[in-house]
Amino acid sequence: MKKLIWRVLITGLVLLVASACGPAVIPHLTPVPPQSVTALTFTAGETAPILWRGWTSYTSANAVTALAFDQDGNLWTGGPGGAVQWRPDGTYTQYTVEHGLARNRVNSIAVAPDGALWFGTGGGVSRFDGERWATYTTADGLAYDWVTSIAVAPDGALWFATGGGVSRFDGESWTTYATAGGLSLYRVNSIAAAPDGALWFGTWGGLLRFDGKGWTTYNIGDVTCCGTLPIAVATDGALWVGTDEGAWRFDGKGWTTYNLGDHQANSVQSIAVAADGTLWFGTIIGVSHFDGKDWTRYTTAATANGLADNWVTSMVTAPDGALWFGTLSHGVSRFDGKSWTTYTADGLASNRVTSIAVAPDGAAWFGFSTGGGVSRFDGEGWTAYTTADGLVSNAVLSIAVAPAGGLWLGTDKGVSRFDGKRWTTYTTADGLASNRVTSIAVAPDGAPWLGTGRERISRFDGKRWTTYTAPGDLADNAVSSIAVAPDGSLWFGTDKAVSRFDGEGWTTHTTPYHGEPWYHPRPMAAAPDGTVWFATDEGVSRFDGEGWTAYTTADGLASNAVLSIAVAPDDTLWFGTDKGVSRFDGKGWTTYTTADGLAYDSVTSIAVAPDGALWFGTSSGVTRYSPLE
Repeated sequence: MKKLIWRVLITGLVLLVASACGPAVIPHLTPVPPQSVTALTFTAGETAPILWRGWTSYTSANAVTALAFDQDGNLWTGGPGGAVQWRPDGTYTQYTVEHGLARNRVNSIAVAPDGALWFGTGGGVSRFDGERWATYTTADGLAYDWVTSIAVAPDGALWFATGGGVSRFDGESWTTYATAGGLSLYRVNSIAAAPDGALWFGTWGGLLRFDGKGWTTYNIGDVTCCGTLPIAVATDGALWVGTDEGAWRFDGKGWTTYNLGDHQANSVQSIAVAADGTLWFGTIIGVSHFDGKDWTRYTTAATANGLADNWVTSMVTAPDGALWFGTLSHGVSRFDGKSWTTYTADGLASNRVTSIAVAPDGAAWFGFSTGGGVSRFDGEGWTAYTTADGLVSNAVLSIAVAPAGGLWLGTDKGVSRFDGKRWTTYTTADGLASNRVTSIAVAPDGAPWLGTGRERISRFDGKRWTTYTAPGDLADNAVSSIAVAPDGSLWFGTDKAVSRFDGEGWTTHTTPYHGEPWYHPRPMAAAPDGTVWFATDEGVSRFDGEGWTAYTTADGLASNAVLSIAVAPDDTLWFGTDKGVSRFDGKGWTTYTTADGLAYDSVTSIAVAPDGALWFGTSSGVTRYSPLE
């Protein structure tokens, strides 16, 4: 059988082996190709195929929300970027929807008695036996396709907490529970199996215990809001519950509350029981260890510690007794009781891509409003830029490329310009209207125009800053988007109307949209024919200079919630919505979703490359689409 092509999503570095007592290190393990995919015949070890011709997704494996060790001692991590198998020999494999996973967003992982891995995702539950993938959804008997937690009962049955109830699968048939003990099972966040065979379920309304025959309801002390509600059963059989108000212990008779520190420390995100029976609590400001008497907190701050990220989302105890911690965006950290080691995968800095720009050299740039700086992909490898390199802030809200190739990056602390070698930052101290730059467009003369939320717009000619305000210039100071038309004019979307600047004067367009005033336009785009397209909460509208035309789901748009717009070289229009991306060729509509190869259905940004390929930014990574490939 010919070896099939595998697109390498991430390139790794050689594992740096940590000394038992040495300082914390951050190795990059070497990636290897995934093995095989459902419904296709492969021999273990062969490379995986391209499931969707022309579509390629790139995700970050460093946002970790789930951890599990398989029977061979391999660590599996899951998050919005898919699943990763980390091997002890210094290699890792990343799996996404392209390889057989139901969705890239992995919420939970469990290992069944037969050794198979089960992954709870945003589109069902996927099973991987090391060679083949299989996915189960509501069509098979699962209560709901959004799976938040998985647990293996002592009898070998698997239990799944979903957004529509709790489902039990014995390998052949499914049983679903919608309510029990007077509580709804539609909001179950966690499941834990006790040594006595009982199962505990953490819900937003309280706790439930199932002994195989009946259900019992428990209130968590006097806590009325259960927050994240992770649960774990200790070696002594006591149940531990994490809430936004600290940790609670239930010994079968009464509750004991534990205050982990300040308010943030009490926001417990995860709980793990160590091999020695002690408890570990992951919070949003570090991890706390409790030995039954004393508490010890570990963070990124102290040099003696080596936690990768203070936001600890998940934890697991390894077969050798070491503790592993999944973090919000910086990979996984291992602690052997003396030293820390952090493991990260190369690639996209974050999965929540909110802005994209493609430079004349074809390199794609990706910004992350929630932090992470900016990532650059040149077609072969990734480069990350942060404040350590010269970027004014790691929260990148907008990106634009100048005709000469310079890059402008709007952040929450000003705007930075990168010429390929040097970084230059501008703030209000230099003349910028506001440091929060939410939109950027570069005019044909090379001057950038910057929208600053509710604080007017600014133009920079290379020497001086000019500010435009309302009334007088703009219709409103709250500018959400900027677009450059083929004739060189600029269009500004505001909260009250649309303003146009032709280089000499301003024109405002206030038009009815579905019988209502024009409010809160989202992104806009100017087509080669001179028309301008505007995204709103109620569809998309086209202005031809004289009149307006509205398009909605009734016409073929995937959803009326339009989040992004781009014009392709063939003059077709692409609209990113919360239910996929739609293409309009002037006559008909075509919609693409995760079923076609899109990383996630909510498309927040779109950019067109010089070669005609399109990039789609989502909350689960980015997808490149080239119809010619």
